[in-house]
Amino acid sequence: MNDTGGGRKISGVALVATVVALTVLVMGSPAQSRKRPHREPAPTETPTPTATPTPEVKSWDFDQDQAGQMAKGWTAVEGDWTVLGDPGAPSAPNTFGLGPGRFLKALVKMLEYYPIAVLDDPAEYDDFTLEASFKAVGGRLDCSGGLVVRYVDAKNYYVLAAGCPSDYFAFQRVSNGASEILKQAVVPIDKNIWYQLRVVASGEHFACYAGKKMVFDVVDRKIAKGRVGLWARADAQVRFDNVKLTIPLKAESATASPSAPAPPAELPQAPGGPESAPPPALPPPMP
Repeated sequence: MNDTGGGRKISGVALVATVVALTVLVMGSPAQSRKRPHREPAPTETPTPTATPTPEVKSWDFDQDQAGQMAKGWTAVEGDWTVLGDPGAPSAPNTFGLGPGRFLKALVKMLEYYPIAVLDDPAEYDDFTLEASFKAVGGRLDCSGGLVVRYVDAKNYYVLAAGCPSDYFAFQRVSNGASEILKQAVVPIDKNIWYQLRVVASGEHFACYAGKKMVFDVVDRKIAKGRVGLWARADAQVRFDNVKLTIPLKAESATASPSAPAPPAELPQAPGGPESAPPPALPPPMP
């Protein structure tokens, strides 16, 4: 009897233990049954792109100007500069340049007569790129033309000159009215053909280009800054089109070469390289 009662007591305890164990297994512990909060992934910040600085570009194709008048934004320092129609120009129908005339004036000045036109804007530039399409049309004494850079006044400036018919490509400094050739090369320049002239100025360095080719590099410290313009010699009849001035930001390289605005012919370099030598003597006046 005692054994039987003890067995029942043990069986009851075992039953209770079994029920508790099953309850724990079904319900789980408080830590396990607690629902974990749902966490949204933190958004990834997208960095704001930094704007790429671009140089300032000013250009003139003269097509909005009236033929026979002075081009807007330009002033003639010397010579009868005017807008001229040219259906074959890189940017038709107009160009800017010099027609016939100035023969006697050039003779009186012993051919040292230089028509110049500069921008009206009085701003002076130190680092820049100046380029233009150029064509020599004629002239009884000369048919040369070029780009004026760091123009201070009519007696102080630099000029990249394309010589016609003397076939020279030269960078000159005019100081107190006296002209000095700093560097030059023998380069064929033919009439009625469009060429691309370009000067890249950076501090004391001047890279001079004919078409896409750099003909030479010049170092000179005489004139630090000035205006820009166009140039001719004696009674030269010249045309300019697609004049472009690029002013780089100071943080950028001033030697970047902008693409040409038109597809004029490249100037071939004569055999022997860009040797410095004075330009050939001018031919006698044509009858």
